[in-house]
This record gives sequence, structure tokens and C-alpha cells, in this order.
Amino acid sequence: MLFTESIIEQATLDWFKGLGYSILNGPDIAPGELFAERISYSDVLLENRVRLALANINPSIPQEAIEDAYRKIVGAYCNTPLLVLGMVSPVENDNRR
Repeated sequence: MLFTESIIEQATLDWFKGLGYSILNGPDIAPGELFAERISYSDVLLENRVRLALANINPSIPQEAIEDAYRKIVGAYCNTPLLVLGMVSPVENDNRR
């Protein structure tokens, strides 16, 4: 059996749906749409979803603590080397030296 990106994507979506996650159609939440959840496709973290999840997981902590946790999450992501995130291939990384 040949595994294509679409087969893997659908299997992953089905798996998340089975875990109780709601699945949204990408174009419906794309930048520029009525229900957009990011300004640009380069926005990897969906800001509002992360903040809501932090509040749901920690209902008894103050909003300042939620914002502090969000800043730490974003900071950890932003301070991760691009090579680790898979955004720069090892070959490109070697060429930058």
C-alpha cells in the first residue's frame, strides 16, 4: 500500500477525532476568512486556542498567570533552533557556516 500525504493526514484527523477533538476544515479558518484563526500561514501557534486551553486546564489561576504561561510557551518555541523545528535542513545549516 502506498502511503500518500492525504492518507496520513486523514488517518491523523480520524485519530484526533476519536480522542474527542473537533476537526475544522483548514480553508474555513485560513487567513483572510471570516473565522480565521491566524493572520498568516507562518503563524504556527493558534494564539487564541493556546490561551483558551491554558485557561481550561488551569481554571483557578489568575489571568496574569495564563499570560505568563503563554509567553513562556511562545518564548520556548521562538528560542528553539530552526534546525530542531525542521525549518532548516542540515544541509542548509552547514551552508550557513
